[in-house]
Amino acid sequence: MSHRQRRAITMIELIVVIGLLLFLAALLLPAVAKVRQAARRTQSINNVKQICLAIHNYNDAFQRLPPAAGMANGKEGSVLFHLLPFIEQAAVYQQTKASSWEFASTVIPLFSDPQDLSVAESKFDKHIATTNYAGNWLAFKDGNNSIPNSFPDGTSNTIVFATRYQICNGTPTAWACPSISPWTPMFGYYSYAKFQISPKQDECDPHVTQSIGQTMTIGLCDGSVRVVDVGISPRTWYLLIDPADGMPLDNDF
Repeated sequence: MSHRQRRAITMIELIVVIGLLLFLAALLLPAVAKVRQAARRTQSINNVKQICLAIHNYNDAFQRLPPAAGMANGKEGSVLFHLLPFIEQAAVYQQTKASSWEFASTVIPLFSDPQDLSVAESKFDKHIATTNYAGNWLAFKDGNNSIPNSFPDGTSNTIVFATRYQICNGTPTAWACPSISPWTPMFGYYSYAKFQISPKQDECDPHVTQSIGQTMTIGLCDGSVRVVDVGISPRTWYLLIDPADGMPLDNDF
């Protein structure tokens, strides 16, 4: 066999190997994407779990829940701000003199859902740190609620946290927002409506929550975390956010 023939065979073999590698990559990429998506979903569930456990630790410490937004223990902030000492962020809380806005630009990794693509680096306008987790106004209100007294429907039947886009139609969900506004990480105040299902930005309503993808991650007052199907009815959603409606849940939960 001539040198030229051997070279031609080598080139053919190389082309075959490259083609095989491209074929295998095409098969593997969807699988890798699914693994990454599953990892992001698991991370978000773990985040909500830690926040829910922090609620119980706060309740144990003060015999009440933090406010959705407002004053507690001499400092003004959102429900997420008041939970900082219970999620290993005591330094930020202790350095705050009066209001959580003092640390409005500080990103708290636990407060971000890695599945959300509405914002880069969890920042709005480069200086407002954002979050994906909103507290239920009806569960927290002004800081006078407590577990289990304020939850006659049962702690396993009441949502305390659900997901929101970090940026919704130009409105940020700012974890440090200390007063009631569309920026505050909460829901159930301006509207009791069911969450939006992965809305486009120009259709996003900052007065309600949004699913990140085709499922909604919620934290219940008993400390458990559930992934809710988008087919849940608006009525069942309302019953889940009202801790004292006195009605049994429908079968779609």
